[in-house]
Amino acid sequence: MSVRHAIILAAGLGTRLRSVADDRPKGLIEIDGETLVGRSVRLLRSAGINHITIVTGYAADYYERFAAGQPDIHLARNDKFANTGSMASLAIALDRVQHDVLVLESDIVYESRALTTMLSAAASDSTLVSGPTKAGDEVWVYAPEGRLHAMTKIAHELPAITGELVGITRLSASAATTMLHAFKGFVDAHGHGRMDYETDALVAVARLYPIAAIVVKDLCWGEIDDEQQYARVVQHIWPAVGNQLPPVAT
Repeated sequence: MSVRHAIILAAGLGTRLRSVADDRPKGLIEIDGETLVGRSVRLLRSAGINHITIVTGYAADYYERFAAGQPDIHLARNDKFANTGSMASLAIALDRVQHDVLVLESDIVYESRALTTMLSAAASDSTLVSGPTKAGDEVWVYAPEGRLHAMTKIAHELPAITGELVGITRLSASAATTMLHAFKGFVDAHGHGRMDYETDALVAVARLYPIAAIVVKDLCWGEIDDEQQYARVVQHIWPAVGNQLPPVAT
């Protein structure tokens, strides 16, 4: 089934980027006149995505202004963003999903082929994996024979390293439902919603569904979580991919 819906997770506080973002959400940091989320929206549209849900939280009014006059962008708010994890934000959006969906972090910059690779993948349930970026704060993926088994920021916890998590995941409706059940079970067991959607929830789903690791070893991309990563993206990633022509819709 072709994917026409994307979710961008943009609720986080971004406390390590206050000197760069001021009081804005980090997804609305501008580089060369374009915001990170604005660039993702542009590429998603060009890839044939016609329904984009942005999950907001911190400084949500900025996204309300961003989305104004853009009927394909829908906002969903996580009012408990300060005390919950990314899975709580995703759960709010997944409640509205009936079909396959693409899930993206708000703070990533990537080649357009990251989207075309995921959208053309045979596996309905998959996550994008790159080679090592040496950017710091990496999330390492263990996916023997191309199937996700584990993710962690502590490399020596894994039997082997397949690659680095990018932050773009494709979910079928059935996997999304399973993820929602996993989140409910987590909240019931722990009494809070501080569950990460990738390292916790996606790995939990992978025990029940085959989640493919789509490996693009030479993918040019970067995440912006702190000042060091921001400098890397501005100096090395954006000049290579920032104004890249968008992918062709299929």
